[in-house]
Amino acid sequence: MNGYIDLKQAQLFIQDGYSASAAVNNASGYTTGATTMVIDGIAAIVATGTEFTLAGDDTVYVVTAHVETSSHTTSLTFAPGLVVAATDNEVITFLAHKVEVRIGEGNLTYTQKKTREYKKNRGKLDVVRNADEDQLDVSFDFVWDHLVSTTGEEITIEEALDGKGAAASWVSSSTETCEPYAVDLIILYTPICSTVEPEKIIFPDFRYDTLEHNLKDGTVNCKGSCNATTPVITRIAG
Repeated sequence: MNGYIDLKQAQLFIQDGYSASAAVNNASGYTTGATTMVIDGIAAIVATGTEFTLAGDDTVYVVTAHVETSSHTTSLTFAPGLVVAATDNEVITFLAHKVEVRIGEGNLTYTQKKTREYKKNRGKLDVVRNADEDQLDVSFDFVWDHLVSTTGEEITIEEALDGKGAAASWVSSSTETCEPYAVDLIILYTPICSTVEPEKIIFPDFRYDTLEHNLKDGTVNCKGSCNATTPVITRIAG
């Protein structure tokens, strides 16, 4: 028996739709322990805090500083130092931006809806049909710490939800450029029992409708909807 789900074993993340790649630009490559690399192949600015991986290296590195030439990043400073030596032209894959939500004493709930149409034949129930699709509704709480960040601080939840302030470089999770900004909500549930595979639940293209601030409790309740009928649920092997 796997047991009941335990909120203490669940993490909630807000993630954007950022995706980009570059390459190491140094004929000699870089030895293990290096914390700065010259790069090329990206026509944009890589924001501080962006995570990346290198081909052949599963380590997730975090950008701590960057240098630009003609409005595109040409050098990265990162942590930790290289675990595996990097070669010239090795592919750098930048990961989506994300921030973890501190739920505190709150919760997350979501509602899936299946609307049916019940047709009658001479007053008696006869045929059932699926009606129009309904969006996935999500509600979650987060700790009211600060609503905006300052220099050197982590991105706040409200900045991530709005794509503003320190999250101004975040990219909408929606592939439709004319739609309002959206993010993905991700629950990662890791059971205490090591023999049970973790579960990942993605609520795609979430947009909030209301943010209810409770100063007494120090919490904010976020309610909104996803442009999807169901979440994407997977088990993580290993």
